[in-house]
Order: sequence, then C-alpha cells, then structure tokens
Amino acid sequence: MQALPDAARGEDPIKTTDVHRRLSGFLVDLPVVKTVQRRLERLEGDGLVESKKKGSALYWRKLPGASGLAARAAGVMSHDEALALQTLRRFSSRQIPSLVAETLSPLFDVAGKRLAAVNTEGERRYRKWIDKVEVESGNFSLQYPVVEAEIFEVVSRALFYEQQLEVVYQPRTNVDNNKAKVVYPLGLVEVSGLVYLVASMPRYPNPALYRLDRMSHAAMLPNPFAYPRGFRLSAYVREQRQFDFMVEGDIFVKLRFRNGAGNHLLEAPLSSDQEVTQADSGLDVCGTVLLSQRLRWWLRAFGPNVEVLAPASLRDELAREAQALAAMYRKNAG
Repeated sequence: MQALPDAARGEDPIKTTDVHRRLSGFLVDLPVVKTVQRRLERLEGDGLVESKKKGSALYWRKLPGASGLAARAAGVMSHDEALALQTLRRFSSRQIPSLVAETLSPLFDVAGKRLAAVNTEGERRYRKWIDKVEVESGNFSLQYPVVEAEIFEVVSRALFYEQQLEVVYQPRTNVDNNKAKVVYPLGLVEVSGLVYLVASMPRYPNPALYRLDRMSHAAMLPNPFAYPRGFRLSAYVREQRQFDFMVEGDIFVKLRFRNGAGNHLLEAPLSSDQEVTQADSGLDVCGTVLLSQRLRWWLRAFGPNVEVLAPASLRDELAREAQALAAMYRKNAG
C-alpha cells in the first residue's frame, strides 16, 4: 500500500510495473510482477484500491485511507480511540515519534472527523478536552533542523532489515560533500531535538554518529550485514555515555546552590549516591556524576546561583570562565 499513489491526495495511478519498481525500495525479497498484479487484484476486491485500464496496461492507486485501516476504522472508531489518536498527533513533538506517526496520518484524519461530529453533550466534552491539555519543554527552545521524511524512511527500513546503507553525509566541516559511503545501521537516537544514526563501517571497530538532517542522500542496498552480537544500543547510549559529549570519566562533585536554584534536586537527584545538606548559605549537594561538556553546560545555566566546591580542577575551570566573562562585560560596558 505504501508503494501506491493515494487517491485522497489526488495522485495519478501508476502501472503495475511501476508499482513493482517502487516495491524494490521497500522489500528485500521482491515478488515477481505477476504476483504483484494478483495481490493488487485482491486488494481491489476488498475495496482498498482502484484500477483503470489504459490500452493493455492496468493503472493502480489506493483509495483514501491508510492501507484500508482508516476506511475500516471510520465506522467503528469510538470517541475514546479518536481522542487518543488526536492526543498522540498533538503531542508527538519529538522528531522520531512525529516521523513515525506520519504513517498514521489518514487515521488521524478519521479521528478528527469523529470528534468533530458532535451529537450529544458527552461527545462535545471529547472534542473540547484536547484543547485543555498542553505540554511545554523546560529547556530553552531552539529551531532544530528538520529531518527529511524520505531520509528517515530509508534509514529506518535499512535498520529494520539489517541491510547496508549508502549515504551522502555532509558534516559541518564539509557541507559540499557529494561522495557516498556505505555504513551498517545499528540504531536511531534522538538527543535534544537532533536525530542520530549510530552506524559502523567496514574495517572500523567502533560505531560512529551521523545526524540525519546532514544526510543529503540515503539508499538501502541489497546487501545484508551481520548485526554485531555484542552491541546494545541502550548500553551505547547510557553506559558508554556517547551523547554526553567529550566524556572524561566519573567525578565526585560538591555543589552549593543559592536562591532555591537546586531545590528540584530534592525530587530529581543528580546521582544515585546524592547527599543533600540544608545550610544558611544555601543547599549543599554532592554525588558522583560524569564529567562532560553536558555537565558543564548544566552548571553554567545556573550562573551565580551555583558554586562548585569540589573537585578543585572543575572549580578552577569555571572560576577562570567567570573571570573572563566578567572582563568581557566590563570591556563592552565601557
């Protein structure tokens, strides 16, 4: 169904051979054209696709609906189900859920029409509820680059089938690159609005990170690869801390927060061994954390409302930064 044009979008039907050609981008084990023809005829019999004959060739497109699921759901979808789908659509703010949810777009449309059809007071409450809930990020909002849906689809498919992936990657240091490379996709990770592909390469032992928005081309190759048995994406992300940026190892920190800046740590500890002491001068917090650029960014965000008491090396580093910052502002103010 994904290979067929959509009548709901006004797309023109295509020949059986063109459907077969499109399927080569979706399937590893591609059936022959005659098999595709027979399956299309069965789908037409089920009322899910339509055909038009031009000369000796049949042209096909799917009827409005997501593989027929939306068409079937329209008559049986409850208000609870419609509300759940509309909530999913409304609050899929992160890129990976949003890109995956595009597959459900026709179902979302059905849900919207279901909620719009108000016949009773109870149904009116369902329609209004979606406007009574909001989600707001606690972080400063940045406009992150958007991943192209086609790139995400190809990368996801290669990851699912464990097939080699050809990409043209344009890092910040080489934005005009047009040379393709072959990688072995191992996982997808979203970090702070950016989507990364974790992938290995032939003859390189360690995986590397590739931002999907920096890919100008992606194609799934017919060649499979052996997914490494010892690799676990969760371990790569959480244990090796590959997304903490320039990891330097564990340290035991002692921090003094002022003006209530660290009160949230009473409910959301910074480490499993956190200890907290309330003092007249503020809130003293200590614990074992990973020294990284992310930790430094977090500390800098508190400005003068946090003081690093230990370790001495981190305290001295931030003190030098504070002196340089103060000197810069004094110079510009003069």
